[in-house]
Amino acid sequence: MTKEPFNHAASPKQKGKPAETFEEDDLRCHEAVLPIRDKDLPPIIREVVSNAPDNRKLPSFIACLSPLCALATRIRLKYFYDGNRQSALLLQVVIEAPQSSGKQFAADIEKLIMDDTLKARDQEQRRLEQEYREKKKRRKANEKLEEEPKTTIRVIPPTISKTVLVKRADFYERNLGDVLSFWMFAEELAQVTDAGKQGYSNLRTIMRTAYDFGSRFGMDFASENSYSAIVDINICSMFCSTPSALDDYMDRKAIEGGNITRTVLCQLDDQIGADGALFKPYTDEQLTTIHSTLAKVMADVYTSEGALQPELLLDTSWIDRDVRKWCQQKGREALQTGSAAIDVFRKRSSVSAFRVMALCYYLYLLDGTPEPLAQKRCRRLYLFLADYVLSMLLKRWGNRYEELLAKREDTGNISGRPKLIDRLPKEFSRDMLRNLINELQVATPDRVLLSQWKANKWIELIDKSQYRKLI
Repeated sequence: MTKEPFNHAASPKQKGKPAETFEEDDLRCHEAVLPIRDKDLPPIIREVVSNAPDNRKLPSFIACLSPLCALATRIRLKYFYDGNRQSALLLQVVIEAPQSSGKQFAADIEKLIMDDTLKARDQEQRRLEQEYREKKKRRKANEKLEEEPKTTIRVIPPTISKTVLVKRADFYERNLGDVLSFWMFAEELAQVTDAGKQGYSNLRTIMRTAYDFGSRFGMDFASENSYSAIVDINICSMFCSTPSALDDYMDRKAIEGGNITRTVLCQLDDQIGADGALFKPYTDEQLTTIHSTLAKVMADVYTSEGALQPELLLDTSWIDRDVRKWCQQKGREALQTGSAAIDVFRKRSSVSAFRVMALCYYLYLLDGTPEPLAQKRCRRLYLFLADYVLSMLLKRWGNRYEELLAKREDTGNISGRPKLIDRLPKEFSRDMLRNLINELQVATPDRVLLSQWKANKWIELIDKSQYRKLI
């Protein structure tokens, strides 16, 4: 398939502070608000967020992202740290809140974006499959059937089996000649965990590879009743969840295996006794903008004959400097705190924020926003979202990740993330650092910290096992 640079345009902050501890970071999460005005957001997202009450504006923004990414499946990106390897708009979103706390808004947003696009298209495809199954069931002995319909189903339930998922992904390449993104939505994450109790439908491993464009998953069976193939499975998902259901889904294997770092987590933070969140109805003008923009996105995926459009390579090189600066800043913070969680979580937090930024940039260009203005807004969104995604991961799983890491390295449990280097006097010994590490139950060995601190010129050696801070 021919790859082209994206050129749809007619022509032409709030940044979180570095976290001292996971607990302090929690407070900043609760205060997080979008860094640009509602009316300055890209189309579709702009209409949804504008009609949301104040306590649902950021959650509504987050809820728009994954379904829109699933639609824009032909967009290709180049992330700074991936070199020449291309990526796609792939996001996995979780909306977490206690029961009866109004998570229904996410389902309403999903219906708004998907009902007249992927779901409408899939309904025709599923009808063909259903008719074929009925004919097969009614056929007489030795009666030949026509060839199985060449369907390309994209909306999949969380209870789908691995075999069916592999088959549907393979049909994309066989029938259309390239890969597409699946869309998976669950109003209750418990559907996923309940299905996962059966080995055939446990999708945790697939969800990890589904986040990375080009990562392949394979199944190989001798049985004629099974389906064997090695395919590139790409999934955009959004799950609504209670805290207990999320704990079940993100178990120890998911935490250590990387499912959490591929997640954009949004927690609803309503005060006790808060009134229900009331959304304004969409005006005719807003609905016209939403449907016309969705039509443009779908037109970038399928031709009028149903074939695939060429891939659209979106030029995002203008954000590379910001990406590198943010990642380096969080890397220094990880070194200063000795936090493995910050070091690990920052990497995919940046990737997810980059993909959200790219989606918004694409929508701005579809809307005819001048590129300099679109880039300015998208820079703000990237920096805000990178901080937000990281802080939510640290708040939800940071201490648990450190506990598991410390237990594996036999250094005990960790609680909190004070900056080790700030707890030391101007001149200190290696024994003092070791004692502090033991006191705070940090997993990173002293030799590693000392080596990295010296490499960053934060300390200098003044005598045998004696050091002086330079910062």
